[in-house]
Amino acid sequence: MADRRRYTGAQRLQLGWTVIVVVSGVLAPLAVPSWLYGGVPYPGVLAGVSLLWILGLIGVGLYERNQWNSMVAESSFRSEQGTRQVDLEKIVGGRSVVVETDVAGFFAQAHTEIRTAIEEVEASFTIELTYVGVDGHSEGLTTGNESLDERFVIEGTEQNVGKLLSPDVQAALTEVETPGWCTVTGERVVYEVPFTRLSAQELDTLGDTIVVIAERIERVAATG
Repeated sequence: MADRRRYTGAQRLQLGWTVIVVVSGVLAPLAVPSWLYGGVPYPGVLAGVSLLWILGLIGVGLYERNQWNSMVAESSFRSEQGTRQVDLEKIVGGRSVVVETDVAGFFAQAHTEIRTAIEEVEASFTIELTYVGVDGHSEGLTTGNESLDERFVIEGTEQNVGKLLSPDVQAALTEVETPGWCTVTGERVVYEVPFTRLSAQELDTLGDTIVVIAERIERVAATG
């Protein structure tokens, strides 16, 4: 079953609310007898609808902000209020893990990006892991780990994937239960989630997972 958070972010809810209000504001005066408005002239009705629309937008925004603040308060990440270059950050074993939110377009829902840099690796490669759920479909490369193969569609060369998926990386990935896609290169590890309404546990799990992956890539590079 698809995670409904993919479709119920603040941008989508505000857009849906706007459509409902606009349609109601246009059709209601035509479809409902005027006496139901208590004799209020149409401009007054329009002003009331506009106020209702604004309050709805504010309500959705406040709800989304409250969800975000609760997630941050319960997670191991902290807001970067000084630089504002990223939304959240935490340090794991001297490694910076950052979180940023991004809206790709006017009709798009905000995404969450959790990433960490990989140091001293010059190899050029790309491995993609797309989360498809606990009972996902069988595509991409198979690893022999049934739990992992159900959760992720893995794309990349067999050699690179084999080097990446050490037992500790496999164990970390099988803890992930958040829709999204992970991109591993010689420069960074990024896990992108198609919404922002994550739980604190999900955020911490994703942060810890990409750290495990980054450390594995660096170890493989160091040993040749």
